[in-house]
Amino acid sequence: MGEYEHRERALVIGGGIAGLVAAWRLQQAGVEVEVLEARDRVGGRLWTASEYGPFPVELGAEFIHGDRVITWRFLERYGLRALDDPSQDRRYVGMKGRVFPSEDLSRPLGEGIFAPLARASEAWFAAGKPDTDLATALRWWPQEEGIDLTPQLWELWRTLASIGWSADLEEIGVYGDVEATYEGDGWRNWRIVEGQQALAERLAAELGTSVRLGCAVERIDWSEDSVCVVTTEGARRGDWAIVALPLGVLQSGAVEFVPGLPAELAEAIQRLSPGYSMKIVVEFTEDPWTPEIGCLFVTTPHGIWERPGLGFAAPEPVFSLLVGGSDARRLSAMGEEDAIREVVQALGAVLGQDLVGRIRQGRVVDWGRDPWCRGGYSFVPPGASGLRARFSEVVGGRLVFAGEHTSVERPSTVHGAIESGLRAAEQILEFRAAVTLGS
Repeated sequence: MGEYEHRERALVIGGGIAGLVAAWRLQQAGVEVEVLEARDRVGGRLWTASEYGPFPVELGAEFIHGDRVITWRFLERYGLRALDDPSQDRRYVGMKGRVFPSEDLSRPLGEGIFAPLARASEAWFAAGKPDTDLATALRWWPQEEGIDLTPQLWELWRTLASIGWSADLEEIGVYGDVEATYEGDGWRNWRIVEGQQALAERLAAELGTSVRLGCAVERIDWSEDSVCVVTTEGARRGDWAIVALPLGVLQSGAVEFVPGLPAELAEAIQRLSPGYSMKIVVEFTEDPWTPEIGCLFVTTPHGIWERPGLGFAAPEPVFSLLVGGSDARRLSAMGEEDAIREVVQALGAVLGQDLVGRIRQGRVVDWGRDPWCRGGYSFVPPGASGLRARFSEVVGGRLVFAGEHTSVERPSTVHGAIESGLRAAEQILEFRAAVTLGS
């Protein structure tokens, strides 16, 4: 009789984009994989609604950020299309009953709308000052540059923190901001014509029966020999596990590790922040704003209103608001109906209209309360720089971590999550090759 051939097997915990890409890469290399996803769908924070009209409404991640990021390789593979988002050329600010082009605030600084936040962090870091929160750096930097820090500019920066970090300026660490360079990503924002979730669904289709939905993980037992993952559908065994769960889920302790994770990794999990964000989608009975407005940065609450159908020449008056940080937490505590009413009233106050009576339907997607997410995209608080890098270690030769929170240079992005999934898969393949050579 021939020798028994052990087929190497990897368990991928989490069917978001990082986990799906990791499983895909391993499957391509001939490793047997099984993706364990608690939801009844794949994609995680890639979630698209299609019922509002002939265009996708993103309930989670909205854009491809940059024309040179790795996401494009997968769009090409699956024949998905991208649309250069027209709203980025028609950015407006709504503040205290006024609507005006964002350039009115950004042009005096000679930069794009987000650039001052990065410049303040970089200047603080270059000056050799100790790590602090971004609010402190942003108060110091204008004085150094001779810039008048107006209340309007400060409120806009608070909005940018809310939507960019799912946090308040006072929560974001300067050194952690400097770590995330996004170097080489390119320019512009792009929408996936078929929706962000379509990318996850194409990957899952290629993985086939390897994807298990409705399979929540409760415990991960690992040793130097193997991994056993205990789920609501029974135990699964493998040679490795890729843990592609959101940071908020890891922090919650909903998944137990036996034995516990190494102290340095456990510290990284607890000290990084998952942020807090929500999307509110509102369909009005008629269009509330004028055609020249592509998107609208608002300060009550701090967030951004987008029109998903804009690039599709769709007339449907459907709008989405992204809000994060303390404003998102406050709205979350109000309940869905009151939250929708408040944000629509605030939008109406900016536009000089009574919009509450024009609501056809509304929906709140509260990522902080989602049990399989428990937060927005991650950020680094003051004093926590360097902790993301700890996720790049292979724990005991058996556990590998993936997800946007594990990306040092490109956190809080879909392409950062994709890169983390590929990195995790390559770590397993390298370990496998080393063991084979050693034997």
